[in-house]
Amino acid sequence: MKHSEKGWRNDWSLRLRVWAEREGQAILGPGRVELLQAIDRWRSISAAARQIGMSYRHAWLLVQSVNESAGVPLVESAIGGKQGGGARLTEFGKRAVQIFRELQTEVQAAATQILPRVLHVDHRQAHLHVSAAISLEEVLGQLLAEYTLRQPAVRVRAVFGASNELADHILAGSPCDLFLSADAAQVSRLARAGLTAAAKPPHLARNGLAVVVPESSKARLRRPAELLRPRWKRIAIADPESPLGRYSECYLSQVGLCEALRDRMVSADSSRAVLSVLHAGRADAAIVYSSDAAAASGVRILLCPRAAAIDIAYRAAVLKTARLPDDARAFLEFLTSSAAARKFRACGFSTVKCR
Repeated sequence: MKHSEKGWRNDWSLRLRVWAEREGQAILGPGRVELLQAIDRWRSISAAARQIGMSYRHAWLLVQSVNESAGVPLVESAIGGKQGGGARLTEFGKRAVQIFRELQTEVQAAATQILPRVLHVDHRQAHLHVSAAISLEEVLGQLLAEYTLRQPAVRVRAVFGASNELADHILAGSPCDLFLSADAAQVSRLARAGLTAAAKPPHLARNGLAVVVPESSKARLRRPAELLRPRWKRIAIADPESPLGRYSECYLSQVGLCEALRDRMVSADSSRAVLSVLHAGRADAAIVYSSDAAAASGVRILLCPRAAAIDIAYRAAVLKTARLPDDARAFLEFLTSSAAARKFRACGFSTVKCR
């Protein structure tokens, strides 16, 4: 029996919104938390506003509203100096955002379990197979939770890994309906093999690079050339065979440091593995994706190269061998929507123009 015959149409979806209030005044909601997270990441209201596509005036007014409604400051001005002034979250603000995000995640997770059950979704049905770059793991997990509320009858199974390795598996015949790559060259490989359904795979989002150190480190880095100083004995970097490794080496080559730092490089498989090397004390600094730097605990960002310096674009491709091509196209349409763009930005990515 179809859902529409049970009192729930297939084109209906469930939306959940969590708000924090004080005496009837809104303090935190999805948009406000996105702004506060961006301020915490970029230490500037203007930079945060640019990152999420908001005018500076609107962002400033929202910050004032949040502080007034909360009764205590969640955002405070930073003291100026050589690097200029800015803004940052107070300790109370950081904790409030953390609690809100955890609550929002728990509410959504509960709903994703409840809705398919009350609709009596058949869990024996085929899965939509998605192969995705490992740097998308966090944001895709959030997007899948939201998509379940929109399409509870669609079951998605995601496999994460380095984009080049995932492409190898697909070329070897591994099942995949939708490929989400951090490296356009890997999508091109599949296209040359006649495996992609669209001539021009769409952009999902963009990422950046960040030079990070342990949170306890007192080190400063004003420009890349300072990595040549003796204090930087070991620098963790991703394997050159992975997309992140190639992006990192490309950037270091652009600033004339790649060969000079070669003997100091400590290699790891992925951005997460690079962070593990840093946490283990086997490197003094690390080069990772900006999204992973923003999400990681226990690290501090020293330097973020300009986005124009290295273009890290994520592309998606529905495969001609897809067993569920309609479901794959529908999910890809959701991934390129404005709703998905907000999730990407909240996880440290920048986004392209959405529908």
